[in-house]
Amino acid sequence: MIMRKMMIYNALLFSPNLLKFLPYFRYPEALYVVYTGDADVSDQQILEGAFRRFNIRLTRPVKFVFLRKRYLVEDSLYPHFTLLGQSLGSIFLGWEALMQCVPDVYIDSMGYAFTLPLFKYLGGCRVGSYVHYPTISTDMLSVVKNQNVGFNNAAFITRNPFLSKVKLVYYYLFAFMYGLVGSCSDIVMVNSSWTLNHILSLWKVGNCTNIVYPPCDVQTFLDLPLHKEKATSEHLVVSIGQFRPEKNHPLQIRAFAKLLNKKESESLPPLKLVLIGGCRNQDDELRVNQLRRLAEDLGVQEDVEFKINIPFDELKNYLSEATVGLHTMWNEHFGIALL
Repeated sequence: MIMRKMMIYNALLFSPNLLKFLPYFRYPEALYVVYTGDADVSDQQILEGAFRRFNIRLTRPVKFVFLRKRYLVEDSLYPHFTLLGQSLGSIFLGWEALMQCVPDVYIDSMGYAFTLPLFKYLGGCRVGSYVHYPTISTDMLSVVKNQNVGFNNAAFITRNPFLSKVKLVYYYLFAFMYGLVGSCSDIVMVNSSWTLNHILSLWKVGNCTNIVYPPCDVQTFLDLPLHKEKATSEHLVVSIGQFRPEKNHPLQIRAFAKLLNKKESESLPPLKLVLIGGCRNQDDELRVNQLRRLAEDLGVQEDVEFKINIPFDELKNYLSEATVGLHTMWNEHFGIALL
């Protein structure tokens, strides 16, 4: 009997919840393989990290194929035309993956849609996508069209009508290409109705597109006591989210600084802002350092804490003591942190 192989292409721990989707019981004979760019760690370290940070424990084995060319999809490599650069880079990364292991079924969970035709037409694979957030969306097009400043639209572009038009043409062309490669999918899963609407308008594969909500273990948090003695007299304002531009952490720090200024003139209790999140790479670490400097510039460094890649139990403890939860991403696609 030929053992079937379902390859899941993601640079692990970017989307570890995907591990819960593995259909162990329906296909017990299948071999599951994860392509990962974390080449400096072992299989066991990856699995231990998934459990420590996300409370995920696998009941069946998973193999890992380690890739060396993940730098080709890092945004720092493409200061301009980032979307196009990363998408083209993902093709070379996908080729490296295909050369190491040719799957029967390939599922992209990282948003590397440009690898889909590579695996489908050159690898002869059935291909699927689990889309957390579309690489480009009609909202992103609107930001550029209206010349609004955003994480994907720098201020110097918004001030220049010519550059805005050039970028808008670039975005429309990229959206067209994104639609072409996405339409290669044999099956598409999206994480929310918001993502569904964007993917339907871009990929136009409604006959094979379904919403599959991320598996969220809320029971762990429901078991937390509503009333417990706090370890500190401070009221914690807790934010959870990876340190990425779209999460808009600078807005949180600026808003918190304004609140502290107001606190000086009013009788408000002690407050502390705790930013909890994951750092994937050097770019994320650089953003954290910039956030630290912003807190120093605003004079609130003593009242802002950064908790990077903390264990799940520690995260749970912060949530149990938090008074306020803070989230500032515009157009949140699902929002596990909000749950």
